Amino acid sequence: MDRYFKLVELIDENGVTIGDLASKTGLSTSTLRRYLRELEAAGLVARRDDLYVTTEVGLKLKRSMQALRRTREAEPYIVTDPSSGVAVPLSFRSYEQLLAIIDGRLVDEKILMEHVRRYLPAWARNSLGDEYLAYLIESGAIKSLEDLKKYIKAVLEALEG
Repeated sequence: MDRYFKLVELIDENGVTIGDLASKTGLSTSTLRRYLRELEAAGLVARRDDLYVTTEVGLKLKRSMQALRRTREAEPYIVTDPSSGVAVPLSFRSYEQLLAIIDGRLVDEKILMEHVRRYLPAWARNSLGDEYLAYLIESGAIKSLEDLKKYIKAVLEALEG
């Protein structure tokens, strides 16, 4: 998934050819065509004649990656029991910390998923600038903690590379 993030970052709303992408990435045109088909299917890029351009969803991903490069730690997100509002003695400020909470099963999965659905989009958007994660959660593309983990790991890998 992180290779897709990197490709989307190379494509802009003015468009880019496969040849341009091949020279920027070192990937073969056949590999790029396969990746670009997958990006089209995900709604991140669109083909216009011989150019590939970012879609509105692709622009959200690009803006998210730019914001996440600048902001690696945000205001703390305090986990509460959604039914009672009582704070669970736990908060996180970054995707690395959220990943540790998920992997360590520090919060009941049902409580954490309720937070993902109800509150995490606003925190990701407002604290980290990650419009794309907010979009994925709000559109129902992230259905489980496993989906969320895959996204977070891919983002962290893309930010490191």
